[in-house]
Amino acid sequence: MLKQFTVILLTIFTCLTTMAQTIEPEIATLYERHWEIEPGIYRVMKEGRVGIIKANGEIIVPCEYNQVWNLDDDGYFRVLKAGKAGVFHISGQIIIPAEYDQIWPFSEGLAKVLKHGKLGYFNKQGAQVVPCVYQQIWAFDNDKARVLKNGKIGYINSTGHEIIPCEYQQIWSFENGKARILKDGKVGYIDEVGNEVVPPMYTHIWAFEDGKAKALLDGQMVWIDESGTPLDLPVPENDYEQPSSTKVITNNNKEKEVLIEDEDGNKTHIKILGGDIVINEKGSDTYIEIGGRDRDRYRHRTRRFKGHYTGIEFGFNNYVTYDGSTSLPPDDSFMELNTSKSNSWAINALQWSIGLNRRGNLGLVTGLGIEWNNYHFSKDMILGKNDNGYIVETPVPDNRPMEKNKLVTTHLNVPLLMEFQIPTHRRGNPFYISAGGIGGMRINSYNRIIYDDNLDPHKQKKKGSYNLQKFRYGAMVRMGYRAINLFGTYYFSTLFEENKGPELYPVSVGLSIYLDL
Repeated sequence: MLKQFTVILLTIFTCLTTMAQTIEPEIATLYERHWEIEPGIYRVMKEGRVGIIKANGEIIVPCEYNQVWNLDDDGYFRVLKAGKAGVFHISGQIIIPAEYDQIWPFSEGLAKVLKHGKLGYFNKQGAQVVPCVYQQIWAFDNDKARVLKNGKIGYINSTGHEIIPCEYQQIWSFENGKARILKDGKVGYIDEVGNEVVPPMYTHIWAFEDGKAKALLDGQMVWIDESGTPLDLPVPENDYEQPSSTKVITNNNKEKEVLIEDEDGNKTHIKILGGDIVINEKGSDTYIEIGGRDRDRYRHRTRRFKGHYTGIEFGFNNYVTYDGSTSLPPDDSFMELNTSKSNSWAINALQWSIGLNRRGNLGLVTGLGIEWNNYHFSKDMILGKNDNGYIVETPVPDNRPMEKNKLVTTHLNVPLLMEFQIPTHRRGNPFYISAGGIGGMRINSYNRIIYDDNLDPHKQKKKGSYNLQKFRYGAMVRMGYRAINLFGTYYFSTLFEENKGPELYPVSVGLSIYLDL
């Protein structure tokens, strides 16, 4: 009991000591800025570069990176240097050098990396277990993953060894220890270690039953066993039936018709020129005719597709970090927004609709609109640039209070959406939902400031690019009924140019009033 009590006291003392650790003043003066990211651990900036130190000044990561992100639960964190990503451990060990285009979070002890368009994997000990030679790597399942290399499919294990070489056009899912394969246009089977248990020599193989299956070999139907060996069994019946007698004839009016006659004498006439279809079945006296009033009725069912994009939009703006969080890192906290005042307006003036089916309820929608985004900052500051051209906050002259401080952007937007319309009991007023991509070009941007005092200048409008992206692209979803619809957008491109501002991804949601212009 006494031993357990002593352990508890030591644990509490250690925690309090750690929490009490603050950066020493003489250490803080060595850096331009510092932020505490964990008890006793600080992110620091020196000459525009970022690093990590302990409270006593011990350097964990030197100040030579453009960005250093927060620690994850296991003490790993990403860094960015000259546009390339890497990973450190809080111990100071370089896990993944900063030379990769993208790094995904660790999952089951492995992190996927992208370099020169090819994928690979690192483990948490810093070893590259899978080299960056694959165009695609699917998720690991039972210690193996499907991979794509040079356009061919194979499998690797968690140590990076190709257990099935990348030489197949397709590999289907494994069932009962075997998977169907396609190689050089022929079908076969492999086992889980890559042995071709059924050689890829068949045009098609049907499902196995009782240890045998039908297969098509050089145009002939045969039986094969589970090793692919042809069996000495009667040839299976062909699943395909010979078509009825079909020919093209010329009737008395010198018009061409397709005549289909089966063995019972039932005839089908299809008139090629003129548009009439006549089906004559002697046995049941059944006649089907499309023409006259019937044809008009058929045409009436063909509806022209028209999408729902033009109109006026109002929404609310925000942005998220690379991991989808609205909570910004400490060094980007100056970009925090007053979300209730950060809004957007848009006028969608032009629309083009392309129908994809005869019912007119499925099609593509594109158009042209203009959008104004207002990012209303919650902090009194002025956007500026440091010596490296990176967007930072600059102090307000004479600490003047601010009534309004916002960044305003104007974009020309072009969407490409697929819209599906669901009929309702009200004719011509369907419920609709659409989704797709949206691209935009920035045509204006400025920082609008209104001071909350009686000094001059009371208002300022500072035009500039502020390192904002000239072009943006993202995804949009819309849904609605009649004139009212809801929309949401997420942009895959960052708000600022790469390495010239915080890594933030704009999002917006709002309401749109559809106008049939």
